[in-house]
Amino acid sequence: MATAAVRLPRRPTIVQALATALVAAVGLAAWAFAWAMEHATYDTVAGVYVGIVLGIASVVCGRALARRETDRVVAALLVIAPLAKLVTAIARFGVTFVLYDGSADAGIYHHHGIRLAQLYEQGIFNADLEQPFVGSGAIRALAGLLYTVTGPTLLGAFFVFSWIGFWGLYLFYRAFVMAVPDGDRRRYAILVLLLPSLLFWPSSLGKEAVMTFSLGVVAYGSARLLTHRPRGLLVVVTGLAIMVAVRPHVGAMAAVALIGAYASRRSPKSASLTAPLAKLVGLTLLGVALLVVVTQTRDLLGIDRFNRDALEAARSEVVERTDEAGSAFKPSATDFRPLKFHVAITSVLFRPFPWESDNAQAAVASLEGVSLMALFVLGWRRLVTAVRTVLRSPYVVMCLTYTVLFTYGFSSFANFGILTRQRVQVLPFVLVLLALPPYRGRVRDPRALLGVDAPARSTASHLDRQAR
Repeated sequence: MATAAVRLPRRPTIVQALATALVAAVGLAAWAFAWAMEHATYDTVAGVYVGIVLGIASVVCGRALARRETDRVVAALLVIAPLAKLVTAIARFGVTFVLYDGSADAGIYHHHGIRLAQLYEQGIFNADLEQPFVGSGAIRALAGLLYTVTGPTLLGAFFVFSWIGFWGLYLFYRAFVMAVPDGDRRRYAILVLLLPSLLFWPSSLGKEAVMTFSLGVVAYGSARLLTHRPRGLLVVVTGLAIMVAVRPHVGAMAAVALIGAYASRRSPKSASLTAPLAKLVGLTLLGVALLVVVTQTRDLLGIDRFNRDALEAARSEVVERTDEAGSAFKPSATDFRPLKFHVAITSVLFRPFPWESDNAQAAVASLEGVSLMALFVLGWRRLVTAVRTVLRSPYVVMCLTYTVLFTYGFSSFANFGILTRQRVQVLPFVLVLLALPPYRGRVRDPRALLGVDAPARSTASHLDRQAR
């Protein structure tokens, strides 16, 4: 008779351990609620409830996403990262309302959200029509819609916006896997999901979380579009529509970068004769989307037309508005001088330096900047790969173009605190360069650096080299 196979018990995985810890946390929270109902406010109690619901949803969604991953580290990270985002939301809440005594935009959005939620519940949806919707108006409306569901809980809003930011980072990861199939997906996942800046700043009621999500949507749609999946254009338009409502100037940078990458994309060898026509149609549609974004950007900046004088005037105004408080510094505006671009990109991506830190927050930011700089220095072979593949990988072209445009646009910021918060909008694109496969060969012919095949040598020279 055939004997039945005995199934040995499996060792607990990291995901199972985290799920168990979460269940224990729920039990502990239930005990805490019994005390909180008599001592804490509705804001705190409802906020903790929202955090626990999102924590359970994170484990469920993370385990579902982990099943499609072959790398166990990445699979575990997909459960750890959303929980880490929720924990970071608590830290961001404490820094904002304890360390800075509430002097942040989140408090303003909170008060407007309470007012709008009361109006929305009465069926009044045109309360803020007399105020500009683009920018802060969009976040006020989102806060009002959120409070109609959860009630006026600022802590809960931090949790929800932080969770939204996580999904933007996850879409960046999926875009990298799709568009750079030979890249180091584990390295990119660790960097984009656990980098302190990307964990901390897009974890509050504000624009950073929404922009992180919308940029992730654009990156994911761009990866689909650049890998010959036309439906990715609809995803790109969705992400750009969100950015138009929050920060259209950043959306314009992303649209320009995508158009450049799409124009450099090569058609596959199996493409039909209508492939050039389809590419022309795609460029036309992207151009229309860019026109809409540029129009909104012009209205936001208050300029009549885009030219050098208008842009320089807008940059000078940025310097005046950000040159304040203890984190002010002399900006490294490029002023259309490419020879000083290295100074601008160093300032935008890596400053403040340790000797420029005057408080604990700046010290932490400087530590991250130095670490990123070290990764670039030690990973110079990956940068060589970026140069070599620039003619063959349109997604890398998009990342490089967007980084250059973002560096120019934000090099005029004169405050380390604002600059550190704003740079989270470019870091996911920059981290792509650190996750490319390292170049292993020796570059002798300059054409080899760009991945261009050198002219074939004669058969006699080849045989002579083999004989030697």
